[in-house]
Amino acid sequence: MKRLFFALWPEQPTRQQCVNVITKLNCVGRPMTVTNLHVTLLFLGRITSKQQASLVKEAGQLRTSSARLTFDHLSFWKKPAVLCLTTNRTDQHILQLNQQLTAIAKQHQINIDERPFKPHITLIKNVHQPIHIDFEPVFWQSDGFCLVESRLTDNVVDYEILEHWPSTNPLAS
Repeated sequence: MKRLFFALWPEQPTRQQCVNVITKLNCVGRPMTVTNLHVTLLFLGRITSKQQASLVKEAGQLRTSSARLTFDHLSFWKKPAVLCLTTNRTDQHILQLNQQLTAIAKQHQINIDERPFKPHITLIKNVHQPIHIDFEPVFWQSDGFCLVESRLTDNVVDYEILEHWPSTNPLAS
């Protein structure tokens, strides 16, 4: 069984914007590995090969639109002990994609988190108190979504994109 999630994956300029914020945080806690930065659309957990094949097939049939997010808040979440970038303005296309993926997962008896979807970018783990810094907002353009596997090797978490689906309705430049 693989540990999987659906995500929005950043382009290099967006990744660099996130790195700039991490650098300003001056290494409180444990920074995310730069190549692992992402926005989780839906965490699936441990999935069988049969479930994965069904998810891939159905996710590939979704008609999706490109979307833009502006992450302009640094939030501290006490229970997971993380600092993450958040936004108060969630693009409706991303909310719709989350809802579609949730429905697909439920069809295949995948137990998912029932908390409301809140787009975020985890920057630092093992943080014990809020931190306040000034930073430039991170602008994220989503031109598709992906299925990602989370692997733990030698006590290091590594994320690998297994499938990628481009938006069927891209944003105009």
